[in-house]
Amino acid sequence: MPAGETTSQAAGAGRRTVLHFTPSIGGGGAEAMLVNLVLAMDGARWRRIVVVVNGSAWPETISRLRDAGVEVHDLGAPAFLCKAALSGLTRLLRQTRPDVVQTWMHHADFIGGWCARLAGVRHVVWGVHCREIHRNPGDSDFKMRVFRWLLGASSHVVPARVVSCSAAALEEHTAWGYPRASLEWVPNGILTRRFGPSEEIRAETRRRMLLPADAPVVGFVGRFHEMKDLPTWLRAAALLQTRRPETHFWLCGLGEQELDDAARAALSIMPRRAQVHFTPFSHEPEKVYPALDVFSLSSRTEACPMTVIEALSCGTPCVTTDVGDCARLIEKAGCVVPAGDAEALARAWEEVLAAPRDARALHERAVERFDIATAARAYERIYEEVIAG
Repeated sequence: MPAGETTSQAAGAGRRTVLHFTPSIGGGGAEAMLVNLVLAMDGARWRRIVVVVNGSAWPETISRLRDAGVEVHDLGAPAFLCKAALSGLTRLLRQTRPDVVQTWMHHADFIGGWCARLAGVRHVVWGVHCREIHRNPGDSDFKMRVFRWLLGASSHVVPARVVSCSAAALEEHTAWGYPRASLEWVPNGILTRRFGPSEEIRAETRRRMLLPADAPVVGFVGRFHEMKDLPTWLRAAALLQTRRPETHFWLCGLGEQELDDAARAALSIMPRRAQVHFTPFSHEPEKVYPALDVFSLSSRTEACPMTVIEALSCGTPCVTTDVGDCARLIEKAGCVVPAGDAEALARAWEEVLAAPRDARALHERAVERFDIATAARAYERIYEEVIAG
């Protein structure tokens, strides 16, 4: 390489390098959005690099990215604050000399952002994908307060821009100390041609899951995290089964053994336990949503849930708690209810099940609002503005 020429410049005439730093590459909405974004970016204009703290659980996703020309580096580290993660990230930053570093979620924002600045990268963009900081087991309230203060203070020094997927999160992060002028809202997006209504997929998936072709099915897709409040979801399922005993329930994310004690207690009162189905996370969620009559979240907090967008694009009406941007996403394609209210959730499911659904119309509306191409152009514009200074 000629003296003075950066790796980014050598990658192609006029092509810029954006490096994404993320804790994981699958299993959540932010990770799904990251994959969608890097695949939708213009590869002729952007050299796309993804650095993941630990991607061992997601080999299919990593292969998919690499097959699309994305450079993926798996640090194979057990946590952010260990030698393998910090030294590996710093080494890659110095080798690749990215024009922009995009970090994903609070811990990656703080650690990846500071590593980038210390490695000489001037252009850092943070990503807000949750309204609260993820709490690891054993994290105290004091530790959370200190970390939130550090994020607020660092937000004035490290990132040139902060992108939030949630309109609801903007003001909350301003209250943490983030500079409001640096915050920009870019809603999540999906590949809408991947997620669409299909009677064939609906029938095939129901046969595979041993679900009756004509039974009402209420479903959940996502992590079994405490913020999803699965005890309320399961209590609502028990209530609905007493009124509509033919109803089946499908939770796609992990096995029943992953439920906490409160969720297990709620499951134990289910009138028809055999009609509650658990499956691991699916790498083909586009084959899950069409089999459902209602997709539902009972979360106590959300930002801009990808699962709601995916379900709507598959023509599946949604019922969620009224948190984050859920009401903004759903509009008239379902209902929102108060958080923690199992009776309200069950009534909303019953109401939506009784209403006719126009799957094609829901999909067309989702294409207008949520196609990943719109979000990708917004991110590219932000990167160009940041590079221009």
